[in-house]
Amino acid sequence: MFGLILRALASRRAPSITLFLLTVLSAGAAAAAPQYIATATRDLAHATAEAAPVLDRAVFMRRPIDQADLRPDAVSQAEQEVGTEIGLPDLRVHGSWVVNGSVVVGSNSNNVLLVNRTGFCAEVDLDGACPSRPGEVAVSEPTARNFGVEVGDALAYAPGYEEKPFTVTAVYRIRDPYSDYWAAARLLDSGQQNPPLFTVPETIVAARPQTTTLVVDAVASGDVFQHHPPLSVRDRIVEATPTLGERGYEPQTPLRVLAVTIYNSQLDIVYAVPISMIELLAFCWIALFLAVRHGALERHRDIGLLKLRGAGGSRMLALTLGQSAVPMLLGGLVGLAVMVPLRAGVGIAEFSPTTTDLLSVAAAAVTVLGAILAAAIAERRALSAPVALLMRAVPPRRTGWRYGAVDGVLVILALAGAYEAWSYASRDPVEGAGQQSTWLALLAPALLAFALGVVLARVVVPIAAGVARRALRAGRLGVAFTATELARRPAVPRLTALLTAAVTLFCVAVTTSDTTTRSGAERAATEIGADQVLLVTAPSRTVLLAATREIDPRGEFAMAVVASANLGVLAVDTTRLATVPRWRGDYGGADAAAVAARLRPEPPAPLTVTGAELTLTATALRGSAQVKAALQTTGGAAVHADFGWVKGGAGDYRAAAPGCAAGCRLVSFEIVGSGVVPEATAPPAPALPGLPIESPEYPAPDAVLLSALRGAEGGIDTPAFAERSRWRTAVGGGPAPAAVASTATGLVVTPGPPPPSPNDPFVYVDDNPERLPAIAAGVRRAEFDASDPHVVAFPGSAVPITITGSAVAVPRVGRDAVLVDLETADLMSSDLGGGESLQVWATSAAPADLADRLAAHDVAVYGGGTIAALADRYSRQAPPSTTRFQLIAAALMVLLAAGALGVIVAVERRPRGAELAALRQQGLSARTARRAMFGGYLIVSAVALVAGVVTAVPARTVLAAPLSAFPDRWDVLPPPAAVRPLPLLLAAVSAALVFALVVALASGRVRRDGGEPT
Repeated sequence: MFGLILRALASRRAPSITLFLLTVLSAGAAAAAPQYIATATRDLAHATAEAAPVLDRAVFMRRPIDQADLRPDAVSQAEQEVGTEIGLPDLRVHGSWVVNGSVVVGSNSNNVLLVNRTGFCAEVDLDGACPSRPGEVAVSEPTARNFGVEVGDALAYAPGYEEKPFTVTAVYRIRDPYSDYWAAARLLDSGQQNPPLFTVPETIVAARPQTTTLVVDAVASGDVFQHHPPLSVRDRIVEATPTLGERGYEPQTPLRVLAVTIYNSQLDIVYAVPISMIELLAFCWIALFLAVRHGALERHRDIGLLKLRGAGGSRMLALTLGQSAVPMLLGGLVGLAVMVPLRAGVGIAEFSPTTTDLLSVAAAAVTVLGAILAAAIAERRALSAPVALLMRAVPPRRTGWRYGAVDGVLVILALAGAYEAWSYASRDPVEGAGQQSTWLALLAPALLAFALGVVLARVVVPIAAGVARRALRAGRLGVAFTATELARRPAVPRLTALLTAAVTLFCVAVTTSDTTTRSGAERAATEIGADQVLLVTAPSRTVLLAATREIDPRGEFAMAVVASANLGVLAVDTTRLATVPRWRGDYGGADAAAVAARLRPEPPAPLTVTGAELTLTATALRGSAQVKAALQTTGGAAVHADFGWVKGGAGDYRAAAPGCAAGCRLVSFEIVGSGVVPEATAPPAPALPGLPIESPEYPAPDAVLLSALRGAEGGIDTPAFAERSRWRTAVGGGPAPAAVASTATGLVVTPGPPPPSPNDPFVYVDDNPERLPAIAAGVRRAEFDASDPHVVAFPGSAVPITITGSAVAVPRVGRDAVLVDLETADLMSSDLGGGESLQVWATSAAPADLADRLAAHDVAVYGGGTIAALADRYSRQAPPSTTRFQLIAAALMVLLAAGALGVIVAVERRPRGAELAALRQQGLSARTARRAMFGGYLIVSAVALVAGVVTAVPARTVLAAPLSAFPDRWDVLPPPAAVRPLPLLLAAVSAALVFALVVALASGRVRRDGGEPT
């Protein structure tokens, strides 16, 4: 028996090899599905945790501390306590004592936190020594500037240290404000004017403050879910929370929420991949059913002869089914073997390797058994047919109510699935959040594709018959033969439906994959900003600007940026806006150069002076005042010149400024009055042009007239000091600023009362527009339209702005944000400081040693990222993972459909060739014979191709995929178009090439002499 089966397979090699290959594809895909789910869920957990903000990977425990519990080791004990209870070895635990207090300056106080945090000095750059003894503190650069303190100065603090001030041992600068250490602690509020003072625990213990808060933050690393399943992480946090709560801790557990989110995303993969697998298996069995049923036509005459000779039913079943089952069994084994290399990549906890392997074997077995069952059903009709029917050359077409009932059920299911999918896609986003779509909705595109194919198949045969009749009457034999082939072949209707469904699902999968890939790439480009971004530290914003401009003078590959996500402000060097960032129209306009022109008005020439020693010409109008100048080098370094006390009438006052030997820009004057009323014996106050001494408008005591500032090579002359528009005082609320007026002889500055009275002693050079131009996005645009708009462009510095355009979003900082020019904002802020996050954006053409070049300009790189790396992370989340498998499954469906087409064409090649050879003997031309041989099934393929492409459009748009592009429902940018012409065209062309190649190989050639095809 087995020998007969092997000889039969050898005699019909083409159908047998096709069945073997189709089963290899189907069984291999089925066996790979569990492995794919395991690998994809593992990668998803890792990618999601890596991309998650540090606040989402943390657990926070807060507890108020009584005075009696203030011990130096309390923080370390709390760290151990929290870490032990949660029990995750991948957690990094840091504790802090936080005291709400104020720095006292005279009678004025400013709120500043006093903090002790473990590991502080290792996370900052220090100018000075790390605090090590009670009463020693480290202050931030903004705090030092605001209070005018330096290393070694005393700083009064309340409560507890009014009488015994702190000693400033260091000025600190944060290296990476977005690191796990700082972001998790949430101590650096970007809007605060004065960041915390850091000290040792003994300082707080000695002060015995009334209210002290103990904060412990435990941060999970980006690969925590590589070692622990999400549900295990969730359970450990849930179990630890009540115990810690009993000890007085108030928990916040974003990590638990992240674990649940990752688990739900993994469920999306576990839920969606089997849908594609079910579609693929159903398609496989249908394709194999058609292939076997049509291959049975070659065996009809053999079965008829066996029946005439009295062969038994079981023997005939074994002979006929064996010719399909043997290639299928071999194909299943080979397909399962193909899965073995994938096994090494499996390693997530939801599916242990043993379980995954068993699932793979079971899936392959189900595929092969289903294929054999489909073959048995296909052979059943031939085995039960009468001998007379089996001996016919042309089998009858199938008719009857069962034939129509199957089609009707399929159409009803398609309509139901379409309604379910439409209902899910059009639901309210808020009310429908978290709801899973039904399997019927997920199967809607496949059901629609099959239903359309069935309906199309119903009309192909009568249309072909009508075309054949008209062509015969018109004498067009080639068209007549082709149309007749379509009308009389029983495989045409089902084959049309199969090919249509394959093309539809393939086009849907290609366009879905295209949309998902573009969504991830667009989000990555928005969140990164440029091809690559370097996170840096620098002494000031101006140093950063100067460094990038010197390294890249033509503005081709590097751009200085200060990103303040918490403030909602992105400040960029707009001179490079058109060349460096990944710009898009949603950021404020399609033309980046035009946007840059709106953000960067032409500034006035700066007031510059050159010389290692500067001379100030000034006049004390009444009393005396101390005058200092702040300048900035071309490299961005700050230079301070102290001219001492101006008194006793007009004179020249000198100050050393070694940093200005190559030139400096004047930033501001600081003028502090003595507060002493001049004695009667003091020199008389000079008269000012147009303003007599007796005038009530004459400046109050301690007023100073500034007339010139010179160095070794020129300087700033009287006309510049006399131009009132070149000078301004502080912007926004706060202490009373100095009074400023101008006369023909210079600038008159009347300072406020000296400390301890609150005043702002600074007078700034106004090199800027009256308001900072800005492009606003999201709700911030509405906020600005409703009020006098000001923004904190950099921590502690509010400036007035004018809105010059609208945007959907701002790169790097999100939807509710503003975009400004960095240099203009820096000049208007005049604090010579840094910002929340200093960055250098670079193109892919940037030199490989860019970090080294920046370091040579006092700009240190501590981190960074690229669009490609972030896009890769998003590609490993749930939606892209499911669409990839959907694409693979759809491509296999096209190959399965092509295999069924090949079997049908190959089976009909010999009898069809004989018919055409006989017609050639009667005068049929070779061209007409070739057209008849190739044309029939090529037309079937073409009709199915067009129908499939047309069906794919509503299946992709109206019945949109229920899964969101991102698990976190990110919607900063509008989603890309669901269908683009080019991917749809490429999918159609690929399917067309496969079908045409299969028809050409399976049909052979018609010899010119009229012989049978070979």
